[in-house]
Amino acid sequence: MCSDIPIYFNNIVTNGFDNVMMPYYCTTFITSAVLIAMLLKNKDKSFRKVAIPATISSLLGITEPAVYGVLIPKKKPLLISCIVSAIVGGFYGFFNLRKFAMVGMGFFELPGMIDPKTHSMSNVYIALIGIVLSFVLGFIATMIFWKEDPSKDKVVTSQNDDEKNVNVSQELIQTPLEGKVLPLSEVKDEVFSKGYIGKGLAIEPTKGEVISPVNGTITTFFPTGHAIGITSDSGVEILIHVGMDTVNLEGKYFTPLVKKGDKVTVGQKLLNFDLEGIKKEGYSIITPVVVTNSAQYKDVVTVSDNGKNLLSVLV
Repeated sequence: MCSDIPIYFNNIVTNGFDNVMMPYYCTTFITSAVLIAMLLKNKDKSFRKVAIPATISSLLGITEPAVYGVLIPKKKPLLISCIVSAIVGGFYGFFNLRKFAMVGMGFFELPGMIDPKTHSMSNVYIALIGIVLSFVLGFIATMIFWKEDPSKDKVVTSQNDDEKNVNVSQELIQTPLEGKVLPLSEVKDEVFSKGYIGKGLAIEPTKGEVISPVNGTITTFFPTGHAIGITSDSGVEILIHVGMDTVNLEGKYFTPLVKKGDKVTVGQKLLNFDLEGIKKEGYSIITPVVVTNSAQYKDVVTVSDNGKNLLSVLV
């Protein structure tokens, strides 16, 4: 769990303001700027289906579709957004940007920066300057340093029967949670249900525990604990996203047991979470498990082995 979040809550309650989390405020807008630049440079229809709604949700403070659907798969835009975030975050830190109330995200967070005692708008002005910097720097950096590599997006769309039966091997991926296996189409988020991020399955968990589905490395573990990215030793990239919109819980109910960069083995515990607590907060606990680099493989299908559902990645 991210150590900043308890400090954030404590600061709001005890001090009446927080300035620890505020340098992160710029990331929402930088992500949007990076996506807008990418949309101008990439006219591919399948890419735009993911990037356009991801841009809109980023502007509203929800960056998960952008991060999972675009930035991580493309890699360099993720690096650009991190560097620009460090620059603008430094600006916010230097001017001691403060927030006085726990309100919405993105633009909706601005009212929380009005000082309730003095009604001063100074923090709002600092935030707005940072937003402008975020858009300008994020957009320009992406236009200069990112170039789409068409070879990475090539997918074989048709094969004859002989080709399909030649050199086909598979990697089996265990389901990382206990529960009812569902098709991705039942996930109430089009980024997952339409397969924009990748192919896979969904699980309605009956136990608050996530285990590693493969031998591999933890490549992403969000500070809020709700999402894990694993790359298997053979290169399969897997995303496990516990519940829908659970990022809004800001780490509450999640207890990570590993960290980014850790080597893990099949069946190793990665995360504990309070299943009933998440449900009581009103969030769906249906968990997508997707292969984010599905396009690199012939197919990703659900198979059954001795009554257990597995993901089969056809190489």
